Amino acid sequence: MSTKLPVIFGSTELPSSLDGETLPALLPIFPLAVPLLLPGTVVPLVASEERYRNLLDDAMAADGYVGILQPMAEEEEAEVGLPGEGPALYYVGCLGRIGECREEEDGYVALVQGVIRFRVREELPGVRGYRRMAVDYGEFLEDPEAIEQELDFSELKEVVRQRIEWNGSELDLAIMDDMVGTEIVTALAHALPFSSAERQALVETPTLQELQPLLLHLMAMGPGGMLGFDRPPMLPS
Repeated sequence: MSTKLPVIFGSTELPSSLDGETLPALLPIFPLAVPLLLPGTVVPLVASEERYRNLLDDAMAADGYVGILQPMAEEEEAEVGLPGEGPALYYVGCLGRIGECREEEDGYVALVQGVIRFRVREELPGVRGYRRMAVDYGEFLEDPEAIEQELDFSELKEVVRQRIEWNGSELDLAIMDDMVGTEIVTALAHALPFSSAERQALVETPTLQELQPLLLHLMAMGPGGMLGFDRPPMLPS
């Protein structure tokens, strides 16, 4: 079992205002298939390889931001690599703010808070082993305000509640009362056997309010459905 060391850097405080001009236009990229990072959620990043420890070190020495993009491939070994060697990535991801980060025997474990979604404009040369992307936030500028409205997603909560009760689970349903909508979506996307395309469909909803009907649709039709996107997946440059 690894021994946790003291926190080495970070807090999850975000700037008081966010807009397309104050957000970072160039991001270090951490490819992550699961769990799904959406605005308003917090997920762990495990950096066992040197390139991703470098990424966390460099990001925290700068502004604390990192870009999370989902690999198209399902295979775990396809989730890392330099430009030209790494996985095909989807174009839409989520900006994360690195918070608590601990060093363990096998690397860093960081908590990252989802802030706003972005679309990749182009890939730039990598540094210290990790990839970098120039990004644009224009079509997702309503994300922070939507999170402030808490996105109750009461219909989705009720469906989950019914299924848990039907299965006779002893899970405390009260934990959902304090969860914002995107947290429930992330939890379900992690628990259900969705494909990378189905998870990416959740990332690419035009607005966060549309997450609830889309996830209900995915749950109704079952995993493995064929989904399309407006652009092909991004291949390493």
